[in-house]
Amino acid sequence: MELPDNIPKEQLIFSFLSKTDKLSGFDCSESELNEFLVQDALDNQIRNFSVTRLLYWKNNITGYFTLVNDCISVDNLENVDRQDDIIYRKYPALKIARLATDKNFENKGIGTHMIDEIFYITFRISNSVGCRILTVDSKQNSVTFYQKFGFKIATNSRRETIPMYLDFHSALKHE
Repeated sequence: MELPDNIPKEQLIFSFLSKTDKLSGFDCSESELNEFLVQDALDNQIRNFSVTRLLYWKNNITGYFTLVNDCISVDNLENVDRQDDIIYRKYPALKIARLATDKNFENKGIGTHMIDEIFYITFRISNSVGCRILTVDSKQNSVTFYQKFGFKIATNSRRETIPMYLDFHSALKHE
């Protein structure tokens, strides 16, 4: 199958993971992310621990992302992102728990389309409940991907993954 250099968003379909989805052909080159999708994602969704959305192009799963509720300690934010008039020690957040692109669709804009969809979801949610921060525990090789969307590395982080965040409402004010 001939792939365009950049797959237009209009040609993509986002859908919630369901029992009928055929997942075995998905391969993002990260065994942990492949295994999560095939073995754990649906069970986690049924149990309301996370929600996974698949991204399709011409009946092919091109990528997926999983979202969960989260919070971030104020101490992990840069000073500019702290709200001095708010006394909370933690801010409510939405977390990108997983985000993966099938290796056959890498560098085709799939990751960007998924981030755009996550921003849309975050915006909708934040109009109904308190949520101003988007978080992700990025793998080292994905940090620059998230940074190009405005994510910052959280301070006080000493883990295998790199905790990052985006003050979604502040980002909207600057657009």
